[in-house]
Amino acid sequence: MKNILTIFKKEFYRVVSDKRLIFTTIFLPGFAIYVMYSFMGNAITDMESDIVEHDMIIYTENMPTEFRNVVNLYFEDNPEFRNIDDYSFDIIEDEIREGDADLFIQFEEDFMTKLNDYEAAEYELPNIVTYYNPSERYGGSSLSKVNSFISVFINVEGNDRYGDPYSVLTVNADTNGAANVIEYENKGIGQGLAMLLPMLIIMFLFSGAMSIGPDSIAGEKERGTIATLLITPVKRSEIAIGKVMSLSVISLFSATSSFVGIMLSLDKLIGNNDVSSFDIYGISEFMMLFLVIFATVLVIVGIISVVSAYAKTIKEASMLILPFYFISVITGISTMFSGEASTQMFSYLIPIYNSVNMIIAILTFEVEPMHFFLTIGSSVIYVSVFIFVLNKLFQSEKIMFSK
Repeated sequence: MKNILTIFKKEFYRVVSDKRLIFTTIFLPGFAIYVMYSFMGNAITDMESDIVEHDMIIYTENMPTEFRNVVNLYFEDNPEFRNIDDYSFDIIEDEIREGDADLFIQFEEDFMTKLNDYEAAEYELPNIVTYYNPSERYGGSSLSKVNSFISVFINVEGNDRYGDPYSVLTVNADTNGAANVIEYENKGIGQGLAMLLPMLIIMFLFSGAMSIGPDSIAGEKERGTIATLLITPVKRSEIAIGKVMSLSVISLFSATSSFVGIMLSLDKLIGNNDVSSFDIYGISEFMMLFLVIFATVLVIVGIISVVSAYAKTIKEASMLILPFYFISVITGISTMFSGEASTQMFSYLIPIYNSVNMIIAILTFEVEPMHFFLTIGSSVIYVSVFIFVLNKLFQSEKIMFSK
């Protein structure tokens, strides 16, 4: 028992006497989980609030005044109704497809006349047809609200006519009650993928680099082989660049393997065996994805290389890299609920975050050339900075020979 306690005290003191180990092993996991789930909760709340506060734009055809009065009386929502007489249907389709308008409601001609003529021998229920875009953020919620408008209108008319709610009209009779869809082909699938793939890709890239990065630099420091390398005639800057290049290529192989696996399994992921990723995306999309992944790998390897050069051991390097890993995961999660890429220029100057947004833009067919070049260009600049810092660390005898 005495020997057990001696070993316990030795190991316990080794951890608690190292401030960095205390932070990374005790405080960091709980803090990271708190930040991650708080961020997710806030993101969900903000998304829900944004949907609730969204001012709907609804195009209408032959909408009776009675319907508008019901909406004004029973709902706090005050959507903007636009009469189709002032627009062409092609313009309306384009606006719904682009997300500039939410719905189009088409009432039958002489809708209220037909509705009130229910005692006629050959009476047929009048019909309402709705069109919406499920690919846009507000599409589903807007359709749900409009369905609520129609339901209350049916109840009001039924009560006035029969004294209790009764079906007095039909909705989308020609499509078995389903609203008509106006969207770009495959964009809905792309948005579904954009909610999940960026986070997975960033995680795979970081995991691949983490598995080899610490051993390449911190591992050599721990084994003492870095000293032999540094006394060779080779410039330390060349050693730093060589290690970054080697780690980048190996990490890219790992990332490419993961990427290919994801692409081949997309049809299973989206639950549609009739459509593959190669039917949805072309060579240009795959090339852009590959370039973004390559640029992201360089940034991640740069971060891991600098941290590994600063750390004394592989274990310490792995611990110090964890915060960056958690930040990258949170960055991937940050866009998980929107399914849309940022439109802000500065977003494409922030490392990792720019890659996540660009991946989303590629998957949803909304790539802005300027954003793409900013993402690639800024990533190259960040890598250059990391190589510069790594070279400075390699020049420091105190850091490279610390134990």
